[in-house]
Amino acid sequence: MIPYRSYLLRAFHQWIVDNDLTPHLVLAVGVEGTRIPPLPAPEGRVILNLSPAATRTLALGPDGIEAEMRFDGNPFSVRIPLAACLGIFAAENGVGMWFPDEPALPAGGPPTSPPKDHSPTGRPTLRIVK
Repeated sequence: MIPYRSYLLRAFHQWIVDNDLTPHLVLAVGVEGTRIPPLPAPEGRVILNLSPAATRTLALGPDGIEAEMRFDGNPFSVRIPLAACLGIFAAENGVGMWFPDEPALPAGGPPTSPPKDHSPTGRPTLRIVK
């Protein structure tokens, strides 16, 4: 199953850009697979500008984000897995969202049959609640 975080990320990015605002991504540093230049990371977080003017070849895919960006005037190829993406917001007004943790499926995957009825006869039962 494709993680829903990738859809939320793309939708908010597009909404922010369509409103002529600047999309900023909050990401956790130290997540495996993250490739960014060494940056100051208070509280283990970094904020990156994902505006069309700040990125080249921006790809918001189902596995994460890839882009060409400049840091202190030097080009850098950035790779950010979805697990590192904590939130996205518009720099001008702070509107955006934090991404919730995606729920894990129960061990063995999703249930294949509906839960069993616990009534002795196997039929639905009603009771009065006061």
